[in-house]
Amino acid sequence: MKLEQKIRKYSYLVRGVMNAYSQVFFSDNGWFAALLILATFLVPASGLAGLAGASLSILLAHWLGYDRVLISKGILSYNVVLVTLPLGLYFNPGFTLLLTVVFATLLTFFLTIAFRGWMLRFRLPFLSWPFLIGLWVVMLAVRQFSSLELSDASIFDWNRMFQFGGIGLVRGYQWLNNLPIPQVLQTYIISLGAVFFQYSLPAGLLVAVGLLIYSRIAFLLSLVGFFSAYIFYQLIGLDLNHLNYTYIGFNFILMSIAVGGFYLLPSWASFGWTLLLVPLVTFLSVSMEQLFGQFQLSVYALPFNMVVPLFLYVLQFRQRKSNALQEVVIQHNSPEKNLYAVANYRKRLGKQTPFLFSLPFLGKWIVSQGHSGKYTHQGEWRHAWDFEKTGADHKTYRDQGFKLPDYYCYGKPVFAAASGYVDSVIDGIPDNTPGDANTFQNWGNTVILRHAEALYSKYAHLQPGSVKVVAGQYVVSGQELGRVGSSGRSPEPHLHFQFQQTPYVDSKTLEYPFGHYLQYHDNGITFHSFDYPLEQETVSNLELNNLMTRSYHFIPGQRIKGVFISDQQKSRFEWEVQTDIFNNSCLFDPERDAKAWFVNDGQVFYMTHYDGKKDNPLYLFYLAQFQVPLIFESKVVIQDQIPVNVTAGKWIRWWQDWLAPFYLFLQTRFELRFTEIDDDLDPEWLNIRSKVTCQIGNDRMSEREFMTHVPDNGLFKIKIRGKGTPGELVWLER
Repeated sequence: MKLEQKIRKYSYLVRGVMNAYSQVFFSDNGWFAALLILATFLVPASGLAGLAGASLSILLAHWLGYDRVLISKGILSYNVVLVTLPLGLYFNPGFTLLLTVVFATLLTFFLTIAFRGWMLRFRLPFLSWPFLIGLWVVMLAVRQFSSLELSDASIFDWNRMFQFGGIGLVRGYQWLNNLPIPQVLQTYIISLGAVFFQYSLPAGLLVAVGLLIYSRIAFLLSLVGFFSAYIFYQLIGLDLNHLNYTYIGFNFILMSIAVGGFYLLPSWASFGWTLLLVPLVTFLSVSMEQLFGQFQLSVYALPFNMVVPLFLYVLQFRQRKSNALQEVVIQHNSPEKNLYAVANYRKRLGKQTPFLFSLPFLGKWIVSQGHSGKYTHQGEWRHAWDFEKTGADHKTYRDQGFKLPDYYCYGKPVFAAASGYVDSVIDGIPDNTPGDANTFQNWGNTVILRHAEALYSKYAHLQPGSVKVVAGQYVVSGQELGRVGSSGRSPEPHLHFQFQQTPYVDSKTLEYPFGHYLQYHDNGITFHSFDYPLEQETVSNLELNNLMTRSYHFIPGQRIKGVFISDQQKSRFEWEVQTDIFNNSCLFDPERDAKAWFVNDGQVFYMTHYDGKKDNPLYLFYLAQFQVPLIFESKVVIQDQIPVNVTAGKWIRWWQDWLAPFYLFLQTRFELRFTEIDDDLDPEWLNIRSKVTCQIGNDRMSEREFMTHVPDNGLFKIKIRGKGTPGELVWLER
């Protein structure tokens, strides 16, 4: 058991060595990495030098105490691989070559740390600048090493093949080279291998297959980048043989993948900019070759390293950003995963804000005037709400409405929508009689709260003498500020509420949403998250259920034990609640190496991401509890969407990947209803039913149902029906 724990503890070092290869293409895919390593070993000496460099740099990073995530993803080592691979290709094995590999590794690792730290200041990737500087320095230096002999292994391909794999490998190599492949396609394939200094069809094919396994979008972009460059060469009259004998086409391939699908979300716009940047890469390739040729140095990936950061830097200064050309904020090391995650985020959390604001009242109120209302919410003051209460007859007052107490909202308490400091208070302005208005003291009695820099909330037309706070006081969310009145420009009692960027009483309004609320209508109740109540809508805050609040409260370090029971198996599991340095929380299954990331904002529990295999009880919990408001309301139907890269089958998603930048035909719908509760006031248990449906357009492909039983002791019991593994997931200890 101790040996197994040690292997698991240091497995990130092995992943780091492999990812040092796949990171060249911005990937952490294990299969892709294995094929790339295999491709480098078509020239064994080159493969050994690259593997030695990768291993040494990983051990060096571990010894110096660098972050495990950086090490395991190969981010600190891929430049070392690119420097040491050509050393094994160009020079004969020996003690001098070994020393050169060691010190080239050391130099490139130091350059990697330096470039990474410097480029992070500008929020830019350091790409393969350490490789360029490192290899140029090494190649200029080794010219003076008399004991380092040039190798002829790269010249006599067939002799090397025979030594490595016998006559069978030689014949296979001949068969590949004799295939009727157009010259331009051969150049494309070999250009892929040239990224790793392997100038042969077999190496290029291995890279191409690995690229296709890793990402359909990246593979498509590699074709777009290379063949658009080929066409541009023809248009401007450049020598096409230049691409054939230098195989510098990998600059266009890497640039296209970086801009079209990795640092930017894949879209029509990102593909279009890839085409526009091809001429820039061409100009830099041709001009830099003229310059570096004087020193007998290759430009290698210099054009790619210049164009990509330059373009990303230009994008940072846009004043108006669009979804069409959007930078990737959270990197999943896959164009598809980035795209699916953001597409899902836009639909479910696209309006999410750092602050969670509640409605500033209790119970159901109607929006008597919303944004851009026809009375006073106009122009720069249009983003505001007027709230009132109504009776059974849908009127805002009882009797004739001649007196202030006739109005249902008059005198009702007003609460802080979120925690903050009281910036200013106005009090002592008398209420108007119904129908009258005080236009000289427009806002009447007012409280303004400061929640953050350039974020304030204003509560106006309050009852004189009802204000319970003073300037400078800190108030918590839900604390009473005053009572609804009819002071200022208020012909009848109501609460005026707005967000604003400045603290003044007459400040312009700010468009900012409320966090979570319920909207009531004839057909039921709709749940809203980070949205804007509309005029004439009846709304209320969520009425939190104590049982739900307790049951979905997961504490960092807490362990959850349970069992999954089905017809085929009975397996036990143990999860741990973890929180990373960015305060992101997850349920972690160490045995199956799976994580379900979640957020509990005090009102809603929802999942954000899942890492791991699908044959896992944690995956079932992720699906069943994808979004759960901490309430119990039988008339509410919660609807959401789960990212298709998490739920869809491999083959259908494979086809979606090709079209993903332009059209998403796959979707996974989530629906949740509250079904049963034993006691509304003090429940000992309640039941929730959720459903996950995979669709192509409007056609249903598969459906799973989850019946979640939540008892008072917090030990969930989830029954699963539908496609997949039906069964029961039971928590035994928490």
